[in-house]
Amino acid sequence: MNTPVKALKTASSKSWEKAVQYLFDTDSTPDKCEQDIWLLGVKHPGWVQSDAIETTQGQSQNQDSASGHHWPPQFYSDFRTRIWCTYRRDFDAIDGGPRGFTSDAGWGCMLRTGQSLLANALLSIHSGRDWRRPPGPPVTRSSFFLPTPNSSPKSTHRRKHSIPSSPPFSPTATSNSSSSMGSEDRARHAAYVRLLTWFLDSPAPEAPFSVHRMALAGKDLGTEVGQWFGPSIAAGAIKTLVHAFPACGLGVSVATDGVLYQTSVFDASHTSPNPDTESDNDSLSWGDRPVLLLLGLRLGLDGVNPIYYDTIKQLYTFPQSVGIAGGRPSSSLYFVAAQAEGLFYLDPHHSRPAVPLRPPPKTNNDQDTDEAAEQYYASAYSQAELQTFHCEKVRKMHLSGLDPSMLVGFLCRDAEEWTDFRKRVSELPRAIFSVQEEPPSWPSVDLGGDEEDDSIALESIASSDDPSAASPPPISSSAVSSVLTPIDTIATSKARISDEPQSPWSSIDVPPRPERVNSDDSVYSMSNGNIGKGRLSFAMEGFRNKLRSFGRSRTSLPLTKNEA
Repeated sequence: MNTPVKALKTASSKSWEKAVQYLFDTDSTPDKCEQDIWLLGVKHPGWVQSDAIETTQGQSQNQDSASGHHWPPQFYSDFRTRIWCTYRRDFDAIDGGPRGFTSDAGWGCMLRTGQSLLANALLSIHSGRDWRRPPGPPVTRSSFFLPTPNSSPKSTHRRKHSIPSSPPFSPTATSNSSSSMGSEDRARHAAYVRLLTWFLDSPAPEAPFSVHRMALAGKDLGTEVGQWFGPSIAAGAIKTLVHAFPACGLGVSVATDGVLYQTSVFDASHTSPNPDTESDNDSLSWGDRPVLLLLGLRLGLDGVNPIYYDTIKQLYTFPQSVGIAGGRPSSSLYFVAAQAEGLFYLDPHHSRPAVPLRPPPKTNNDQDTDEAAEQYYASAYSQAELQTFHCEKVRKMHLSGLDPSMLVGFLCRDAEEWTDFRKRVSELPRAIFSVQEEPPSWPSVDLGGDEEDDSIALESIASSDDPSAASPPPISSSAVSSVLTPIDTIATSKARISDEPQSPWSSIDVPPRPERVNSDDSVYSMSNGNIGKGRLSFAMEGFRNKLRSFGRSRTSLPLTKNEA
């Protein structure tokens, strides 16, 4: 009787906690923890007393104005560089759903955290793990409401969406942020901007990882557009889209039941434009591209079992780590770092206007294409637009609030990193997944290597009414004599004739049940034959069942009038 009441109180309590956390943003309160912070495989020092007084070249000033709190500078610079995919609105309608969705608010959080995990893996490949986003202007509320050519700043939240025309491009035009960069930094910045365009919310082929394609890939896997993604669906969608876009320079391998297979990882590391040209040797060595490893795990029922806390924290010390897409129940978050008993995360539950896709202009000269594209991406998008893909406010939650269902990601660039990854997995405090050489093979039952042995095996289940069961399968005469001799001897020695008056059943000659022949004696008796030990056992079993079937059929005969 009290169970529904308790459940209602528990649900209301959790709702109240979520409301308090949302209104007061309690996760952004710093705890001044002095332990080291591990952010996607990179170690940063924790809070120290001197950090509360010192500032570093104006970066901490921008940081304080943005978040209102002070965090360790090295950690904060790395944290604000991580790509943050959030809810968007006013994009082109997604076809294929029950209705044309122009926003993913309310159902796309797991989709967005999956995008974030993939985007940061690609960022590490194309711009380098040590790349840091240059300091920008302080975050203002206007960054969340970006005007477009068909709207005024006062009506951005009610504007009608349309695809704006590409801005005029000049080879000498550069943005303020890129004009002071060197050639190498400008190239890395252009690679970063191009990468972001792959995730813009557009059905165009220039955005291969857009919300449109992610949602439709999930539909092919059984989740309708507008429904919440699970970790396994998100992993399958990422694998489908990455393999459909080889230009990203990445392969994907998804674990099966918490097991990563080395042959599958090696296969994913090979670039194979045509699946028909894949070689069997691809599964024996590392190929020519990095591989993103995705593992869908569940580490508890209602919450993560505390015995896995140390293991989860240790995952962030892996140089191959690209984070965890999980979160609170029915509220997916992207966890990027660990410190003490807490995890730092990026929250996708912030709806913003979609940034329009502006493809680079086409040029006739192929030699200058790369250079022109680099110059274009360095100035095509404003700092305010790019800033919406990064979080300036640090948030941290305790491990006890983590949902047990999660998607864990790792990035291995080459065979050396894969070997190091396997070594680190074997040293985890508790195994939450494993790595094996190849998937298990389940061959058909082989009873002796030829059809003759299969027929002998089927003899043990043949019905006495089956005409084909009346005659045994053909085998050599030596095998028959060697098999029957021990049974005939036993049957003769055990048969007894009774002198007592005959019963009505005495006219039915029921052969006695033979005893089991010792396997050693059977092998000895067949030492001169061509039949093996396994074949003998099946032949013996078939003969015994034949005798039992014969006895049952005779004892079930109806009585005649004379016998009655």
